[in-house]
Amino acid sequence: MRIPRFYVPADYLAGQTLSLSKEQSHYALTVLRMKHQRPLEIFNGQGQQAQATLLVTSRRTADLLIDTVASPQTESPLQTILLQGISKGDRMDYTLQKTVELGISVIQPLFTEHCDVKLDDDKLDKKRQQWQDIVISACEQSGRNVVPQVLTPLTLTDWLAHNPNANGLVLNPYASNTLKTLPPTMAQTPIHLLIGPEGGLSDAEVQQATQAGLTPVKLGPRILRTETAGVTVLAILQSLWGDF
Repeated sequence: MRIPRFYVPADYLAGQTLSLSKEQSHYALTVLRMKHQRPLEIFNGQGQQAQATLLVTSRRTADLLIDTVASPQTESPLQTILLQGISKGDRMDYTLQKTVELGISVIQPLFTEHCDVKLDDDKLDKKRQQWQDIVISACEQSGRNVVPQVLTPLTLTDWLAHNPNANGLVLNPYASNTLKTLPPTMAQTPIHLLIGPEGGLSDAEVQQATQAGLTPVKLGPRILRTETAGVTVLAILQSLWGDF
């Protein structure tokens, strides 16, 4: 039987007692129906994980007692930054979830020319936190102990202006390069992966990205959806230079 995992940010010590949040307590006690002294696993998002024992303190609250602490290596040696054109609803959520499972290091949401999602400042921060929660849930499921950060969304133009000579790829179905033609030296520094939203990147955006140092590549003769493209390229890179 799989031991439930929870994200509990703290510095862990054996014998330490920590409290689950209201939402975590509800999930543990009501959804999972966990009982007093049930084993569970926690991680702090910075590399630590711990085996712990559930301590039911009331019908709606629970603590945990840390039994043992460890820092297993679950992160890929390949450093990857996802530059994702913001897509609508479930497509963006799927991209975040699956790229985290595949080992993405950092996620930078981007507003691009064909982006249909409009967010003001208030909604922007709320949406970023929702995306971060999806990332945390994906770490709980996949066994990762380091939580990738979802950065504040920027326009593609602003990101390129602040990141000249970036190492990485821009996906373009009309490029001549493929992943097979990339030099292994590319993996020696963090690889940026620029993925367009539903409408793709404009020709001007691809040109701007290329001028900033990103290499245009295509993923075969078929055009992939935005939620498929990032997952596919990351899986291939993990197979080439990562831990697959």
